[in-house]
Amino acid sequence: MDDETRDDEQQPPRSKPEGVRIIGAEEAAAAMESGEVVRRRPEDVPRYGDVPPQPEGPRPDLRFPMPGGDPADVAKPSPRPPDLPHWTEPPSGEVPRILPADAEGGDEDDLAAWSSFTSQGPRWRDQPTDWEEMDYDDDLLKSDEHRLGALDTERAEHSDLFTFDEPEPEPAPIRTRPRALDPGLGAAPEGGLPRTGGRGGGGGGFPPVAGERDLQTAAITGAAFGLVALVCFSIGPAITVALATVVVVLATAELLGALRQRGYQPATLLALAGSAAVMGAAYWKGETALPLVTALMVVFTLLWYLWGVVRARPVANVAATITGFAYVGLLGSFASLLLTHEDGIGLIWGAVLGTVAYDVGGLFFGSQMGRTPIAPGISPNKTLEGLAGGMTAAVVVSAIVMARVHPWDGGSALALGLVVALAAPLGDLCESMLKRDLGIKDMSSVLPGHGGLLDRFDALLFVLPAVYYLARVLEV
Repeated sequence: MDDETRDDEQQPPRSKPEGVRIIGAEEAAAAMESGEVVRRRPEDVPRYGDVPPQPEGPRPDLRFPMPGGDPADVAKPSPRPPDLPHWTEPPSGEVPRILPADAEGGDEDDLAAWSSFTSQGPRWRDQPTDWEEMDYDDDLLKSDEHRLGALDTERAEHSDLFTFDEPEPEPAPIRTRPRALDPGLGAAPEGGLPRTGGRGGGGGGFPPVAGERDLQTAAITGAAFGLVALVCFSIGPAITVALATVVVVLATAELLGALRQRGYQPATLLALAGSAAVMGAAYWKGETALPLVTALMVVFTLLWYLWGVVRARPVANVAATITGFAYVGLLGSFASLLLTHEDGIGLIWGAVLGTVAYDVGGLFFGSQMGRTPIAPGISPNKTLEGLAGGMTAAVVVSAIVMARVHPWDGGSALALGLVVALAAPLGDLCESMLKRDLGIKDMSSVLPGHGGLLDRFDALLFVLPAVYYLARVLEV
């Protein structure tokens, strides 16, 4: 009890807590009259946190250092910047000036160049058709000096996909006694062809050649293939058409495969089927079947990409497909047309023998005496000496040998040699042009020592139509 009393005595007395009391109007008026409360401040009296008004009149000169220093250190007042519009006001459309105006009004030209963008606002696009209209001036992209990417109109289609610009080395000079490389018209410079870049047109090139062609292997391969052809010729036209169809289909596959390596996506299955069909149709129905098969090939190629069997660029790949069919299949079908003649074996003999004589003569004379290139931009290996030797061999062999083969005689055999001498070089050069644009040396390696089938029958593809129409004109 004593402890509790002692604790109470030591604790200080508690103060009366403050409270809030609501008073009436009369009591409030009495408190204000007695001065117990403070009246509300008037509006013109400054309050805590108020910003003082800006002083009027010119700004005073600023002195650095402070008074007592050099009078020359007085800084002149800068002109007052213009007042900015309030954020609620509409935009003026003017571009802020960053650099001071010069005497010639160069800043006005800069403002005029950018003023067209002030009237353009952001656009919301969620449909494919929204991208048809450009938001920029097409003239900004036009330049006659340097065109890159999609604006480069001189590069090939395949370069849009996988190739880049490469430095072009100096071409290697042709030796006085160049070694044999192409059994067509000439010889190769020492070390093979330099690669001059992967671009199409004149910028393409063959990869460096590792070594010479094995002429012994090439001769054995050519003899074996010639023996197979002789057996088929002796059996009859039907088996010869079958052999020609196999060669044409495989050559078409080589060309399409080379196109695929360069980024194209042709309808390979459709082109192979069309090449086989045109060979058979030409043999069974004659010349009237060619327009029908060609028309069907064009239509079905377009539908191939329309239905999305191959989802790729239609224009480039339709062109690649039709090129493979027309160049190999359609031109090769003239072998079937020749075999529809009652003496078709003799006619096909004339075309094949003249072409072989041209190839062998071009290889021999080009490798021994070739010095003057005839088409350096297409095939630097083909020389004028090889061309003259091949053409001479085609005329002489055709005139001597084919004059003893029915239905040819002396005059028609000479005409045959002249036609082969003109058509074979064109076929050889055209295939070289395609290979140079694709950046390859051979279409394939199916024939040891020769390359691909298309490499060996490129000249014959041009000779077959020429011999067919020569036979019709001479009525042999």
